[in-house]
Amino acid sequence: MTFPRKSVAAVAAALAITGLLAGCSGSSPSPQSSSGGGSDSDSGPSKDNPVAITVGTLPAGDYAPLYIAQQEGYFEDEGLDVTIETIAGGAVGVTQLVSGELQFTSATWANVLAAVSQGLELQVVREGTNAGKEGINGVIVAEDSGINSPKDLKGKTLSVNTLQSATEVQLRDCLATAGLKPGDYELVEVPFPEVGAAVSQGRIAGGLVPEPFITIGKSQGLKSIMSPSTCNDRQSKSPLITWNTATAYAQENPGVVAAFVRAMDKATQMAIDDPDSVREILPTFTTLTPELAKAITLPNFVEDGTPNLKGAKLTMDLMVEYKLLDKPLDDLSKYAWKGE
Repeated sequence: MTFPRKSVAAVAAALAITGLLAGCSGSSPSPQSSSGGGSDSDSGPSKDNPVAITVGTLPAGDYAPLYIAQQEGYFEDEGLDVTIETIAGGAVGVTQLVSGELQFTSATWANVLAAVSQGLELQVVREGTNAGKEGINGVIVAEDSGINSPKDLKGKTLSVNTLQSATEVQLRDCLATAGLKPGDYELVEVPFPEVGAAVSQGRIAGGLVPEPFITIGKSQGLKSIMSPSTCNDRQSKSPLITWNTATAYAQENPGVVAAFVRAMDKATQMAIDDPDSVREILPTFTTLTPELAKAITLPNFVEDGTPNLKGAKLTMDLMVEYKLLDKPLDDLSKYAWKGE
């Protein structure tokens, strides 16, 4: 069995974008307006006036602060009634923001820039994690595959969780550093939790995954042959995970966005100050056992969550270089939340 280049998730995202653009007009009300929250003149949510929001995310270590904020009551303290929903990837998540299915989602600058280049209106509200730390992600292959370095991936089929994403940019850039051209390999989409099985069954030669899937893979006879987050200087300086909302939602519900960011600030600081809090919560939303959770390389959480426009430009330049964007976008600050 082989994977099509465009998976169901990618097709769904494309259809969602097409449908959203077809139904949008300058005077139409935001689809999020019925989801609760305050207006520009409201003081925002509170325990006495809670606002229900749904947040999209993935089952990986980078997203632990979301679960910490839920567990520690930081969202509740801010007047937010949060439902956490697993998404296929950031590319799908950002379309669900504009459709109103989600009020916030994890994604990457690459997801956001790809979407806004097609007419969607999005904002990054907080940085989540960045690169520059060895072992926070990797390309996993079978131990007995004979693949020992990136050069051995020539002629192979590899996976990323979503195409036209930070993972595609990162993998292409790392393989280029190793001397491989885009035509030397094929990229397909496989969700992170399914990569280990796809490699073990021979459906793909390898796949890019974050922790905890490297550690889980080791327990299944897989190995990581490279660390994309540090494969070259550009990747070492790149942002990874962002937290995002629709521009219309941010404009109509600034108090809710501010409350979400404050809760995530507290949770991220806890993750930085107390790494055990991350290791303890990981088994609650991933397939990690407590024993394996102690062994993983933890993400590089960002203390100052201010949207990283320098990192956004680096991502954009790489996307243009690898033909994931037709041309550079003007004024990236439009896609960064500036607070209430």
